[in-house]
Amino acid sequence: MVTVDFKVTGDDRGVYYQESERSVIFLNRHESLDDIYKTITHEMIHHCINEFKISMDEDQEEALIYQMAWAEFSIA
Repeated sequence: MVTVDFKVTGDDRGVYYQESERSVIFLNRHESLDDIYKTITHEMIHHCINEFKISMDEDQEEALIYQMAWAEFSIA
């Protein structure tokens, strides 16, 4: 089961740790609550990719998540 932790300061917006199935969201890197929700969704997609054992490198994974985030605007 994945867990999400929040920290006040950090260098990234969020990070997902495969080994412990834990995401950390750094609040100082966000401008709004909606922005935080988007980062949580981003990190949960990393978890889903890990859970389904999809084989891809970090660049491919980030590109896929980016395309998913903007899919509604790309299709319309």
